[in-house]
Amino acid sequence: MSKIIVTPLGTVSPYTKGDMNCPGYLVEYNNKKILLDCGNGISRLLDFPSIMNDLSIIITHYHKDHYGDLSVMQYASFSYHNLGLLNNKINVYIPKNEIVHNREAILTTEEGFINYYDIDDNYSFDIDDLHISFHNNKSHVIESYMVILENSDTKIVYTSDVGPTNFDDLVEFSKDADLLICESSFLLKHNAHSKYHLTANDAGLLAKKADVKKLVLTHFWPDEDKNNYLEEAKEVFENTEVAIEGNKIIIER
Repeated sequence: MSKIIVTPLGTVSPYTKGDMNCPGYLVEYNNKKILLDCGNGISRLLDFPSIMNDLSIIITHYHKDHYGDLSVMQYASFSYHNLGLLNNKINVYIPKNEIVHNREAILTTEEGFINYYDIDDNYSFDIDDLHISFHNNKSHVIESYMVILENSDTKIVYTSDVGPTNFDDLVEFSKDADLLICESSFLLKHNAHSKYHLTANDAGLLAKKADVKKLVLTHFWPDEDKNNYLEEAKEVFENTEVAIEGNKIIIER
């Protein structure tokens, strides 16, 4: 039996509002922790210093709403190590290719107790029997990686930021997931016609075509009522929830 706990820490973009933070999800498995993105504000929901032990951080792309609090984690690791409270470096996984000096800025800080690893389509790593792999859907403004976390019992897919222009690829990547955490930046009423982000309707359609078990919507406009996203997606795919900061999702097999 395996138990995976997924906690939304940040669900909105491009800015924080009230008790809502920019994108970030904490995945806990076998006392190991994985942060899927590290957006502005998520660190206020983390338990320091214990969060720093056995921690991996995945940055899916170099838009600042997805890594704004990475500097917090860098400096926290540096400080706790100097205090003798952190013996092992945290692991940070970042896209291999530079985007307007954002990668350089991350790597050049000297105030961090961190191992850095490069993400591309061919890269993967394991945490115990949990296999983590990446795929660039090639439908966002810049290079952006979707993530699969899976073992023999469970498959979790995190889309990060994607658009509808390569939809069949999205369906294939998400196929048969137990949990699909999918961006839904817009509603049909917004008439955004975005090439770089999905609507809640798109997310519902993806979940349906990929035959996933559960859809969790994320990446909302901060001033839009989350219930509007929920209603739109549920018209297509019934087993849908909206991500709410701090509300745990537990998967046991």
